[in-house]
Amino acid sequence: MTHYSNIPLVRIIIPVITGIILFTRVEYYFSLSEILSAIIIFLLASILIEWRLQQHFSFRFAFGLNVMFFMVFAGYLLAQGRYEKNHPDHFSNFQYENSILRIGLIEPVSEKTNTYQIVGRATHIISGDTMVKVKGKLIAYLEKDSLSASLNYGDIIFIENNIQEVRPPQNPNAFNFKNFLANQNIFHQVYRRSGHWYQGGGNEGNIIVSFAHQMRQKALETLETNNISGREFSVASALLLGYRDYLDEDLQREFAGAGAMHILCVSGLHVGIIFLALNILLGFLKKLPRGRIIKTMAIIILIWFYAAITGFSPSVMRASTMFSFVAVGQSFSRSTNIYNTLAASALFLVILDPFIITRIGFQLSYIAVISIVWLQPMFYKLLYFKNPLLDYSWGIITVSLAAQLGTGPLALYYFNQFPNYFLLTNLAVIPLTGLIIKTGIFFFIISPISFLSQIAGTVLSFIVLVLHNIVRIIEGLPGSVSMNVFITFHETLFIFGLIAVAGMFWVSAKKPYAFAILLTGLLLSISLSMRHIKSNRQQRLVVYQVPNGSAIDFFNGKSCYFLACETTLSNPRNLSFHVNENRLRMGTAGKVQDIINPDDEKYIADGIYKRGPFIYFAGQTIKIIQPEDVSDFSEATDGINYLVLSGNPRISIEKLNEIYPGSSVIIDSSNSFRNSQRWAEECEELGIDCWPVRERGAFELAIR
Repeated sequence: MTHYSNIPLVRIIIPVITGIILFTRVEYYFSLSEILSAIIIFLLASILIEWRLQQHFSFRFAFGLNVMFFMVFAGYLLAQGRYEKNHPDHFSNFQYENSILRIGLIEPVSEKTNTYQIVGRATHIISGDTMVKVKGKLIAYLEKDSLSASLNYGDIIFIENNIQEVRPPQNPNAFNFKNFLANQNIFHQVYRRSGHWYQGGGNEGNIIVSFAHQMRQKALETLETNNISGREFSVASALLLGYRDYLDEDLQREFAGAGAMHILCVSGLHVGIIFLALNILLGFLKKLPRGRIIKTMAIIILIWFYAAITGFSPSVMRASTMFSFVAVGQSFSRSTNIYNTLAASALFLVILDPFIITRIGFQLSYIAVISIVWLQPMFYKLLYFKNPLLDYSWGIITVSLAAQLGTGPLALYYFNQFPNYFLLTNLAVIPLTGLIIKTGIFFFIISPISFLSQIAGTVLSFIVLVLHNIVRIIEGLPGSVSMNVFITFHETLFIFGLIAVAGMFWVSAKKPYAFAILLTGLLLSISLSMRHIKSNRQQRLVVYQVPNGSAIDFFNGKSCYFLACETTLSNPRNLSFHVNENRLRMGTAGKVQDIINPDDEKYIADGIYKRGPFIYFAGQTIKIIQPEDVSDFSEATDGINYLVLSGNPRISIEKLNEIYPGSSVIIDSSNSFRNSQRWAEECEELGIDCWPVRERGAFELAIR
């Protein structure tokens, strides 16, 4: 087992990352005087510790502790310095009337259903004759037309400076898009119709990056014109070039369900295959004078050339950086510690972008590699095969198992599903992926020779077709995916801890590790049990914010009853995005016990009773007011706790207050913005509790 003292860079990267995480949670900004004071305190502490060490060597732990705290502080300051929103020259700090924002595109344009999405960096604010230099990234959604379709990386556009901040999630436990973008230093977004923005030139991006994007576009065109089409083209584009815009939902579902999604993103697997191939092909260089250095430089150059062909996508940049450090480590005649090498590459990436630690790809990449380096040799030693084919297959199985043990808990936490046949999948797709990458490289090399490229393209297309068919068959097997599996962040940490101490016990079989296994397992069991008990006892009402629709969940223990309009029910994607994650966290495993039709005159279930527009649930009386119910108003009725306005009924809040005095009003998201705003203002004037879902987000009532 590697001793902690032999991995100094690991001892540095851990507190640095801790400091970055601390900043993302606290976001306190140290002033210059506070920073200088802290540095002086660290220096004085170091002097005092050094003096004490001369008298008592047992005090040596304090030196390491002081350095660790300094590294945490350094990580915090690194994140603070790169958090652009609070820089004085961020465009959001300038408020000029009728001003124009000059924006440079820093990523290729991404096509959405109704818009083109651009990620840009503001360079100037223009107001009359005044031009102020600014900074800051933002996302713009431009209505589809010929002009927006023609935009490329490095182009300049001008838009009116009435940018909105990205909104936080509007539904409980929904994906936090605001935090996701904030970790990329993007805090604002805007939508513009045709004619409300204009193009102002181009070719202002980084020359190397611009050339890389052109190379990738040329490579895509080469694939398309050489007998590679349809789904084979979509898969080949993603697998070889990291271009995933052509992947439809069915393809992504098939690969995710089979546990092969990782091959559709150029990452560590792909760069690792190229790295191993280059190591073998360029092995002869070691015999030359300074051959190790020449070989290392050649490998690094070729890896980064491949990264350029993929358009310098984030995943391939991470992988290329990682394997560049591995190549440098191998070039030293003395052996280097692989954990130190990985820590060095991670530290390099973190210095460039401290918020990269929040990216799922970064987390999965490093955890997968660390797991393979640590666990795979232990698994591999369990069995020995003389037959080369069996030995090769066993190697793939052990690599897959090690990687899955490392990434599985994180994948469950983020994606709530687990591919049960991942071993079977990897036995097929890893060799085929290697073959596709090698065939693809050969294809691009000979692409100038038309008749040869046509043959190579046909062969490549056939291999991709075989790969896709295998993935589709495995995904279609019964029980291929465990869906709707939810674990909390703390449970994820407990599972990681359990794997770590179990691995340590395997290596050394010491009693403290056995005790740690029992303790970690106990903590995990307690967490799962407490969540189970809480879910069984809960009674909760949630009125969700869904686009132009109505959606209400009634949680009674682990049963969920769903009342929704036809607009909501006809759009499963909206339900998946806005509703399902909350159901998972409520312990219903994403399932609905029953769907209640708003038009049903009578409905009875466990804990819920509906009669006409009235719903009785957990001691609460709720009335759903729709356009067709307005004529049913009669004399005053007491005892109605909540009135849910749905579908733009033509009513007066004052009249409602007379008929249902003391009732709170919930205005769901099926109502127009204008009606919602008007009713909310009327409620405020009359002193009525009101919750406009469209403006304030989902309404939650925790009854128990």
